[in-house]
Amino acid sequence: MLYFPTPDLIIEGFQPETEKRDRGIKFEDYAAHGIREYWLIDPRRQLVEQYVLDEAFMVFGAVSTFKLPDSITAITIPGFTIPVRAIFDQPTNRATLLTLLNPS
Repeated sequence: MLYFPTPDLIIEGFQPETEKRDRGIKFEDYAAHGIREYWLIDPRRQLVEQYVLDEAFMVFGAVSTFKLPDSITAITIPGFTIPVRAIFDQPTNRATLLTLLNPS
């Protein structure tokens, strides 16, 4: 029985003091454990890097970078698209959350 299944998507923000760990040991560990998609949020530059697992080699493949005014779509969660602005701007975050929770 699997008590703690591997998540499909991990989203993390980093600061200068955690960037080396986030792009190093955590990056490699997540790939080795089969995390299929990893987003790294850079709050200083207000951008999101999206990595997708290459399952043949158990490493993250090429990066896609999204910034304002882009939207980002999850590879592993069908229909999950958010504007990058929703990550950094509270009113946009709230509006996006309401849209996700109450699609019309």
